[in-house]
Amino acid sequence: MSKVLNLSISTVSKSLSDSSEISKPTKDRVRDFAKQCNYIPNSFAASFRKGYTNTIGLVIPNIINPFYANVLSGIEKQLDKNGYKLITSISYESLEKESKSLKNMSAGYIDGLIICPSKEAEIKNDYNHINSLLDQGIPVVTFDRICEGINCDRVIIDDYKTSFVTTKHLIEEKGCKNIIMTSLIDGLQHGKLRAKGFDDAIKDNKVKSISLIADNVEDLKKKLKVILKNDLSIDGVFGITEQAVVQAIHVIRDLKPKRLNKNIAIAGFCNQEQANYNPTLIVVNQNAEEIGVEAAKLALERIKKEGKKTFFTKTIAACFL
Repeated sequence: MSKVLNLSISTVSKSLSDSSEISKPTKDRVRDFAKQCNYIPNSFAASFRKGYTNTIGLVIPNIINPFYANVLSGIEKQLDKNGYKLITSISYESLEKESKSLKNMSAGYIDGLIICPSKEAEIKNDYNHINSLLDQGIPVVTFDRICEGINCDRVIIDDYKTSFVTTKHLIEEKGCKNIIMTSLIDGLQHGKLRAKGFDDAIKDNKVKSISLIADNVEDLKKKLKVILKNDLSIDGVFGITEQAVVQAIHVIRDLKPKRLNKNIAIAGFCNQEQANYNPTLIVVNQNAEEIGVEAAKLALERIKKEGKKTFFTKTIAACFL
């Protein structure tokens, strides 16, 4: 382009980037020619020359769970407002998949990373792949899962308090006397905090309870069905994950005729869409989109102040509907 227009490469580049150093006639001449040639600027190449990419990496465990989809939505909206792009990868709870994604992203493609570490990484307490990005000077923000082995900014909810308050609501407002808690994340820190919140609310109010822990959805469903068939005194279920809540809804719906239509109150960490199928469901809303917005804000702030060593934990208020 520079040869055809008899202009220096620098003049062409500055014209395309609307530099104030170049006159309007020259800019118009360069842009008109670029348009005729269907020229598309290479944003990545330009970013490398400037030393940044204006791109944030995001790694989430899955996209099926509406929680992660809403977090992604919040992140994307905030980054878009600030002229940043987003590269997203799904770990499928695999440490190996997560490590590969971070290796690819860190090869000059991102200015910062937002991540909900995989279940396998947290259980094994293996965060070397994440800490290597921090060692490279790439800012990292974690969300949802509490990983003490990563020294970075994070966005969470108060899992203990939210669980305690929701369980108390089942007891005091719904009149539950025998509540079963269902969990698929007993090995994760936020799962333990939610379970403790449940247990402490039960002890404070002196009612009966059962804690049902399972490794997978099918196992949870099977165990829950057996318990509900054999113990007709159970009048409440508290699910501490989306899948735990969904399975409780399915099992109770299938068993309802055999339980003489006795109502069982259901509460849990899920999304408002579940209430469309069960209007009586008490939804613990984690405000996922707000978590995404705050995670993006922290990432952008860290990029601007990369030398700052004080890290922040932003706690988002959850509520039940």
